[in-house]
Amino acid sequence: PLLGLRTHSPDRPMPPIALYVHERPEYFRAALEGLKAVERIADTAVVVVSMDSVHADMIEIALGVDFAPLRIIFHPVNEELVKYHPILAVKLHWIWLQDMLWNNVTETKDWDGDIALLEEDHVVTPDYLLLLDHLLLLKKEACPRCWGVTVRWACMPGDAGVTEQEERRLCRSHAFINTGIAFNRSTYLHIKRSDFDDFPDGWDWSLFHLAQTGQMPDMILGPAISRLSNVGHTGVTVEAGEDDVLLKQLDYAVVSHTSSKAFEASKLWLDAQPRNQFLPPSWEPLYLGSVGFLWLQSFQYVLESTLPRRRASSSTR
Repeated sequence: PLLGLRTHSPDRPMPPIALYVHERPEYFRAALEGLKAVERIADTAVVVVSMDSVHADMIEIALGVDFAPLRIIFHPVNEELVKYHPILAVKLHWIWLQDMLWNNVTETKDWDGDIALLEEDHVVTPDYLLLLDHLLLLKKEACPRCWGVTVRWACMPGDAGVTEQEERRLCRSHAFINTGIAFNRSTYLHIKRSDFDDFPDGWDWSLFHLAQTGQMPDMILGPAISRLSNVGHTGVTVEAGEDDVLLKQLDYAVVSHTSSKAFEASKLWLDAQPRNQFLPPSWEPLYLGSVGFLWLQSFQYVLESTLPRRRASSSTR
């Protein structure tokens, strides 16, 4: 059933927000506290919480949502998969959630727009929805080839650090961003028509593969300064005590602490300078999943070494 705040009917609902969560209650509580402080959160169409297991503490935290319409769904989890192949388990949960959102959940299956995705350790800033809404409107005009938007970052770092100008800067990026994203049904259909299910890696690297091989667009629109903090220092892909390089990935950007009351969409600006937008280098290797990267030089060598055999084979058909 639909839970949470059910009496508010905005003229223009804000995008649905879906959280796919694992049993990390301390992070989940912080994520929901962050959402509660978001400007216009009561106007969101629905907050969908997708759990990968049934745990009383996680359910109790979710039932505390009183600031937006709430729907809780449960992914049918395979405990052995979670134990032995946790990244694959997360990928199956992620794509199952997409199927549910676009085909089954009452509040989202007919949604004509983008759906935002968060995880249980993503804490957003008060202007999260205001920025997200502006990015989605801008995407239609300024980046029709973008597969989605992100509130994390999409610009090359500026020299001035966190300034008012930087907080208002937006960029289009060819980098794959896996945090604070939102996308629409057309991107979902790109994913479903691709080799996503068969690609041997997690959901994010699988999407990177789709963009790299032309199975989905490779551009995303986002800010110079993140509106999201990843507070989870333990989990499937990172463990406490690991090397500093891995832990530093969680501090990928200085999160904006802009007050939602100071948010002015009219002052946001799109930085179209090529040098300020991330472009993958021409030598970026082809990613093959769990096999690793295939460097272009190696690919060219393999191609050239097999070319005579290919020609001979084709001539005998």
